[in-house]
Amino acid sequence: MNPSDELSQQVRRGARAVIGLQLAGQVVSIIVLAALYRLIDPSQFGLLGMILPVTLLLRSVGTLGLNIAAVQQRDLTQSQASALFWMQIAAGAVLTLVAAALAPAITYFYAAPGLLAPALAMSGTSLAANLFTQHQAMAEKRLRLCELAIARFSAQFFAGVVAIVIAIAGGGIWALVAQQYVELGLLTIGVWWIEPWRPDVPRREPSLSPLLHFGGYYTLSGLLFAAAQNLDKVILAVLIGHTEAGQRLIGYYSQAYNQMMKPVYLTTAPLASAMLPALAATRDQPSHFRDTAAEFYRFAAIVMAPCAAGLAVVGQNGMVVLGGPEWETAGMLLSIMALAALAQGLINICGSLLAAVGHAKRLALGAAAVGCVLTVGYVIAIAVSRQFAGELSETISLAIAYAASTLLLAPFYLAYCFTVSDADGKRIAWAMAPSILAAIVMGMLTLGLQILLIRFMPSPPIVNLIATILFGAIAYMTLARGEIGWLLHRMRND
Repeated sequence: MNPSDELSQQVRRGARAVIGLQLAGQVVSIIVLAALYRLIDPSQFGLLGMILPVTLLLRSVGTLGLNIAAVQQRDLTQSQASALFWMQIAAGAVLTLVAAALAPAITYFYAAPGLLAPALAMSGTSLAANLFTQHQAMAEKRLRLCELAIARFSAQFFAGVVAIVIAIAGGGIWALVAQQYVELGLLTIGVWWIEPWRPDVPRREPSLSPLLHFGGYYTLSGLLFAAAQNLDKVILAVLIGHTEAGQRLIGYYSQAYNQMMKPVYLTTAPLASAMLPALAATRDQPSHFRDTAAEFYRFAAIVMAPCAAGLAVVGQNGMVVLGGPEWETAGMLLSIMALAALAQGLINICGSLLAAVGHAKRLALGAAAVGCVLTVGYVIAIAVSRQFAGELSETISLAIAYAASTLLLAPFYLAYCFTVSDADGKRIAWAMAPSILAAIVMGMLTLGLQILLIRFMPSPPIVNLIATILFGAIAYMTLARGEIGWLLHRMRND
């Protein structure tokens, strides 16, 4: 067997595990959230939603891009890997101190005294998130995708259980904080168990210059993407975060965004971990590189397109079933944001495409352009919302601006990434088209069914939701049967 075929088989075996564990993770996530939405007031989710933008912004630069540089680098020595590990640990410790120092300023800026203690508590996640990144990079380099997927699922499951227990005890926002730490802690244990590599003692490593150069631009792109994707939450917190009613709306907004991103992250995070080493290994073989890239994007569209269309239709009803009638506003926001879920997912995995061919600088330039478009969209949204009274209008306007801006910029950003990486953009577009068209038709049919059920067969929300989801699943499997057949064949073909 030649190396290219062996690589393809490893990726497919990992992808099978990813698909199965993605579905299991979705089920666990739904059960955990259904419990937490009923045990914790939406305003507590709002407080966390005000803290997370700063936390995630700091964490986006925490690894300095060195974990990605480690995967992209073909011949990584033990001394280089060890130096990268200790640099990431040092960066995480520094950013933890920075986050703690910023906590009082955030509290003052948002005029929300209840933020201080949880903001201080969340500061430690900057270090916790860096404890396993180098080991994860080493495992990804060896394509241990199945084991990593199991570790992610296990961490998610047990963190959810801990959060529910604390919420039952009346822990409120502390249940959500604990969930973050438990998940990161279990991921650290799992990834260290999977990957036998261990770092040497810290010492100076003079050969890191190319890796630091790559990591610097990759970090800049991560910072710009994180800033762009969290700017709407910051704007909303500034506008309405000083009141409890505003904090509830922020809770609805942040949870709607999180629900929209769940199928995106559950697909793109493991997919990106496979894309980067697979594409990096074939970058000197143009034909194989283009074939591999087209397959990854086809896979992403098959999985994410129906999720986006489905969430846009059932989002409002789904949030009511999960959290009760008080979460109906979150459902409306979810239906709006879900329109951009596929576009957001495709934008996300372009990072692995450009990183695989060493174009971190071009990735940073693309991220800057994305940030500019989203910023303009949010400014327009706030200006328009001021024509209407009320905090709800500002919240809805930002959700519309996010979805519209992301859908507008996605085709141009994808074309840019395909051109820079020398991927075959036309071929990738044709590869994704059948599943996207099938998802659009499925969404229209499912929406029609939902309208008919509401008008002529009134029933409890959960009955309506189950019927709509089953109909949508059958419709998509029928309309996209060729694509699903291709996917199943690729998964079975060892």
